[in-house]
Amino acid sequence: MMDGLFFRREKDISLEKGLPGGGLALLAKTDGMEVMRQRVNAASTVWIAPAEDEDTVEFFYILSGAIELGAKGKPIRLSQGDSFYVQGLREDVLVSAVEPAELIYATNKPMFDSLFGFQDDLINILRQINAKDDYTLRHSWDVMELSVALVERMGLSNDIHMGDIVIASLFHDAGKCFVPDEVLKAKRRLEPREFRYIMRHPIDGARLLKPHYSPKIVEIVLHHHERLDGSGYPFGLAGDDISREARIVAAADAFDAMTSNRAYSRVRKTYEEAAIELMGLDEQYDIDCSMALLEMARDGSVEAIAEKVNKILKPSAPQSPGADGAAK
Repeated sequence: MMDGLFFRREKDISLEKGLPGGGLALLAKTDGMEVMRQRVNAASTVWIAPAEDEDTVEFFYILSGAIELGAKGKPIRLSQGDSFYVQGLREDVLVSAVEPAELIYATNKPMFDSLFGFQDDLINILRQINAKDDYTLRHSWDVMELSVALVERMGLSNDIHMGDIVIASLFHDAGKCFVPDEVLKAKRRLEPREFRYIMRHPIDGARLLKPHYSPKIVEIVLHHHERLDGSGYPFGLAGDDISREARIVAAADAFDAMTSNRAYSRVRKTYEEAAIELMGLDEQYDIDCSMALLEMARDGSVEAIAEKVNKILKPSAPQSPGADGAAK
């Protein structure tokens, strides 16, 4: 072996985490640089978040496949042989896989260890949810995709941190891990004493996420069942005491529940019917969210989201969202 020459074969690259977004593997590391391989599956979306250190440079080279960058205006499509880099980023950049893609990801700051731990946390929480209830897992992914789409449809991408929305909406029901199975899976209307377990799940979810995630993420999870008129739980907050982010997740949560097959008896509504019903509940749900959902229902956006989640969760398995910059 020549001094200063290092190599690794494919079989040696074992530190790769499987994600619905793909996988992240560390290829090389020195004091001043990390080189990783990022795989992004078709129909998945990852995002690049602003780095805490403005001197951070992140470079991406597309080895295969095609992606779209959700920049302002028309999305930018990049394919094999194209590259881009970010430095001094001020807002999240969504990266969607048009077709399965593999990228080389190089940075001048250590990233892999934090991302690795971040992904482990997500996977463990999702495993707990999946072990309890298959519906909750599917519902969580639906609410995440709907919440992201609402932020974009409402033109709030510059005002709301997309990483907060993605994580909070995906894990809004994480507290249901602590709900007894006989209550969570009951195929009937719950008795008042049983519903108390359900009313605790925002508190339990916030407690579960607090050691690992930002105060904003915890706040969204804690308040996603609060209602504008004060009729929600667990605290009965009203009006401006409920953040815009929590209102978005609340609307997405209710919309998906109304259009899904629930454990207990309930008539499943069409996308348009659910959006119209939410608009009629403007004393509880943010009317701007409901109007955006109606637009999405009528132009096929919600149906496209459902198809996307089908691809990501087929076969259903514990997974976490592709998160390039989300943990920064």
